[in-house]
Amino acid sequence: MNMTATLAICSSGWLVPGLAHVLIGRRVRGAIFASCVLLMFVLGLGMRGKLYDLEFDEPLHVFAFIADIGTGLFYWIAERLNLGLGTMTWPSYDYGTTYLWVAGLLN
Repeated sequence: MNMTATLAICSSGWLVPGLAHVLIGRRVRGAIFASCVLLMFVLGLGMRGKLYDLEFDEPLHVFAFIADIGTGLFYWIAERLNLGLGTMTWPSYDYGTTYLWVAGLLN
């Protein structure tokens, strides 16, 4: 496999969780990864967790942003729909934010 195909498969796997596994012929594994990442992402949003964006005034938020963008298109869609704003007074806020981070890092 050449370098261009490898980069294309890796990029597609970042944009759509599980797609890289599907492209290399591991459909069941790809479906499992996609469903796990999507489920954790939806649960995190349902718990009113916060999706971080790239903020330069808080340097440590960069790490949270990197974890969040790991979900690829899910992150960008949620951000465009103004989801993931986070409600700090909500009882499950911390758990939801952690679910969103782990979903991105799992991908």
